[in-house]
Amino acid sequence: MACTGIELMSKQGNPYWARTQDFERHFEYSGVKIPKGYEFQSTFTPFKTQTNVMGIVWAKDIHKSPVLLDGINDYGICGGSFYFDHFFKYVPTEEITAAGKVAIRGEELCTWILTHYRSLDDIKNKLNDDIGITNETGPMMGMSVPQHCVFHDETGRSIVVEPSIANGFRIFENPLGVFTNAPTFDWHLSNLKTWLERTTNRSYTYKVDEPIEQIKLGEPTSGLVGIPADYKPESRFLRAAFSKLLSIEVDDDEALNQLYQLLTAVNTPKGSLRINQGDDTLVAWTQYTAGYDIKKKILYAFTYDNRNLRSLTWGDPSEWKDGISYFSFISKQTAEPFEAKDEWGEGENTI
Repeated sequence: MACTGIELMSKQGNPYWARTQDFERHFEYSGVKIPKGYEFQSTFTPFKTQTNVMGIVWAKDIHKSPVLLDGINDYGICGGSFYFDHFFKYVPTEEITAAGKVAIRGEELCTWILTHYRSLDDIKNKLNDDIGITNETGPMMGMSVPQHCVFHDETGRSIVVEPSIANGFRIFENPLGVFTNAPTFDWHLSNLKTWLERTTNRSYTYKVDEPIEQIKLGEPTSGLVGIPADYKPESRFLRAAFSKLLSIEVDDDEALNQLYQLLTAVNTPKGSLRINQGDDTLVAWTQYTAGYDIKKKILYAFTYDNRNLRSLTWGDPSEWKDGISYFSFISKQTAEPFEAKDEWGEGENTI
């Protein structure tokens, strides 16, 4: 329950997004390609996909009830689903259907959005009329899982979708491209601005959509001095935000690696975050980290136990299978030996 996402624009103006998936329970994960016209039968209300989607699904049994944690669709909409406890407001199914909407569970929100909408404005204009989230239990955790989502497009624009009102969603423009868990997104932005005012010479109006600019190399700042080091969402949001705002500009071929480095500020090693449940103490950890080249539609991922990158390319959707195609990215760590090399050219052996 400690996921974090960061978006980064390259010097060439291309968007990249990466996220950690942190949890305290074991689930199955798999890369997938889901074709347009596929019918989800295991969702609370069965529905057909209206776009092609590539991403990562999770479930106790992904062949029985897969739902997307993160992904990208035909139209370059890329994003994912994050845990959102305490502040979600789900309602009885009858209230949703009475409003003429489709009822889905919380864990199905990312799947619905990526398989139905062609732009961020499409999401903003249609989502509240299309669906509501039921409080009826499902197969994931014996509940309708508390979730909220972040999405990005090929221009670098980002929005947050938050089920923090009954039978509806608050949708925020995300001027920062950073995302974690509860509290609500507007709270996180206000909290960040108070810290930026303490650590820089900046001041803010505290309007939710005002820009938050990069901290340039010449700008006076005390950086992360005093920033909380715990694993609570509000602390991770600050560390992720400051890490991004302090990041140097990078080229396309460096962008994803830079994102992975920024996310090290919020990774959860086993044992660092402990959750008490009755007589048990659960341990959360960063189960996988995914990264997306949004323009090229390439997914990269590695796991807690294996830092070697695996990749999944979009290809030609007309050649995808009719059903869901599954792609495993989970394997044991391997290592390449040092290379015996007595001589090298100038700069060849320099980092």
